[in-house]
Amino acid sequence: MSKSAYPYPPDEFDQVDLSSRPKEVHAARRSLWGRIWPFLLVIVLVPVVAFLAVHFLAGRGGGDGTATGGATASQSATAQTTPPAETSTPPADQSTETVPPVETPTPDVPDTPTETATETEPVEPTDTETSETPAPVADMTALVLVRNNGAPNGSAADAAETLQAAGWANASFDTVTPDTTPTTSTVYYSRADQEATAQQVASTIGVSGVELNETVATTAPGGILVIVTAGYQQH
Repeated sequence: MSKSAYPYPPDEFDQVDLSSRPKEVHAARRSLWGRIWPFLLVIVLVPVVAFLAVHFLAGRGGGDGTATGGATASQSATAQTTPPAETSTPPADQSTETVPPVETPTPDVPDTPTETATETEPVEPTDTETSETPAPVADMTALVLVRNNGAPNGSAADAAETLQAAGWANASFDTVTPDTTPTTSTVYYSRADQEATAQQVASTIGVSGVELNETVATTAPGGILVIVTAGYQQH
């Protein structure tokens, strides 16, 4: 709309102060401080913002020491501007006292008899444990010769008959004078295994003397020789 077609009369708002109009860019130069302070503001604010961001991220991460790539860059930036924290160490001569453990007395518990005795059954002896070496048995078939040396007449025959009546079927006598002349009636045997037989012969005719003599085998068949002397008692 042109000024000539404006239907309203002019008022105070139509009076424009020409000195208050916006000036052109090239109208005046800014001062040195006006050109420098934006850069100083950026230099100061960037470290502060980075420091706050690092602490904020460290608090959210639970202190586990992990950080994102942006936080790592921020920490490296703040590490150059903030001095390392001084760690205080306690003096070396500070001694620590140890409290001895408290011993609690244990009550004496009376001994109680335990009924845990177990009855042991007697072990019956087995046949192998009680078996003993059988005693030697006299050989009733052995040849026994009886001779008289100073006994009453008929003493040799009496001794041979007594042995035969007791089961000695091969007992006999003769009148030959024996080479061995003992002072008491004696039963001689020539081998160690004939001892039981000689003992049985002596017991049968009532003679106490029994003696091992290997030379008897040459004079008595079978190795059992009985010599009766003056002390022999006939049956």
